[in-house]
Amino acid sequence: MHLLLGLVVITFSFCAESCQKGENHGQLTPGSYNLPPEDSSTTNKTDTSHHDNTSPEPLDPTKMSFEVVFSNTADDAKATVAELKYNKNGWVSLEFDDNSLDALKAEELLKGKFYTDGCGNNVPYAAALAVIGRSNYNNQEMGTMGDYYVTYAQMKTMIGLGWDIENHSLYHEPTGNYNNGTDWAKNISEMNALILQKINYNMNGAVVPVNYSGFPTAAKNFGYLFSSSESTFDNLAPGLGDYQKVASFNLAPLTFSAFNRIFNDDWSKMETDVKSATATLITRKNSYFRLGSHKVNINNLQNILDNFSSVTKDNILFLSTREIMEYRVMAKLPITYKTEANILKVVIDPKTLPDRFRWRDLSFIVTSKAKITNIKNLNGIDKATFNPETGLVNIFKQKTIWQ
Repeated sequence: MHLLLGLVVITFSFCAESCQKGENHGQLTPGSYNLPPEDSSTTNKTDTSHHDNTSPEPLDPTKMSFEVVFSNTADDAKATVAELKYNKNGWVSLEFDDNSLDALKAEELLKGKFYTDGCGNNVPYAAALAVIGRSNYNNQEMGTMGDYYVTYAQMKTMIGLGWDIENHSLYHEPTGNYNNGTDWAKNISEMNALILQKINYNMNGAVVPVNYSGFPTAAKNFGYLFSSSESTFDNLAPGLGDYQKVASFNLAPLTFSAFNRIFNDDWSKMETDVKSATATLITRKNSYFRLGSHKVNINNLQNILDNFSSVTKDNILFLSTREIMEYRVMAKLPITYKTEANILKVVIDPKTLPDRFRWRDLSFIVTSKAKITNIKNLNGIDKATFNPETGLVNIFKQKTIWQ
């Protein structure tokens, strides 16, 4: 068979073939595969075999679209967007402030711990690094001071492992030899521009330096989705009233949330607090807690992660705040569904999505008497996974270039 044809068959038929094998044994197994890139010759073309040879509908290149293929007629098929990514029950975020080198130690531990995507595929735990741009003392870029801070190259590695980079201000202090004073709008915008220039990464969240008021408001005005602090929220939700370590995600505004967090450089105390918060989190739905530090104790973090993995039983996400906040915005986008024969076509309209968004993933709960056998990409999706037993379908799209 011609090589190109073979590649196309493998790309589109892997999941269907593996599921068919499972069905012969009375069991269907989850599937996962990489979809062809958007500039592939197979992209933007519709398999018309299920349309009785009629002409396929023209694709809108501005929209994301895919087809869920079922084992037989699926006129009853319905799909809803999962409240949380992978249809999990809750989430946890970990942040390291001030370009901390200890974040590299944490990175080694986190990449060896996993939850699943609900379709049999491991997803490594990930965290976030809050970065400062320049030294107040000599104006040197922190990302070039490898003996003291995480470098630009190391930030890129973190991003590749699913970490986020957060804006911690161009200058950490409003005083010093070099500073922007309390002009937090300038500090945020210049820090964003620096990271965009150095590592081609567009940030979408900020960590308040010290407890300087006005920083959350400046982050919101810049267009970010969240800020993070122990005590400074500029009267913005959900960081208001009595602080609870575990909080309902429903209390966090969709467009911008000023988050609180458990913060401690004493990791013995951190371990106690996080284990307690984890025990509470597993009893709730759509809730979260967040933690942050300047450093790490590897033994304590290992204990935290082992306990977390054991008691959450694959029901809680361990990811950056940016990833879950972007998911929630994605979940509110206009989505249309159309069934025909054994196909459910899903079209997502991302035109209102800010360009800075990195994660453009969605999870769907699909119900039908027929079982899912395949997912076919029509436009704008990098990868898809599915579980024919639960009806969970995940689609993935990451923005990686902003310049």
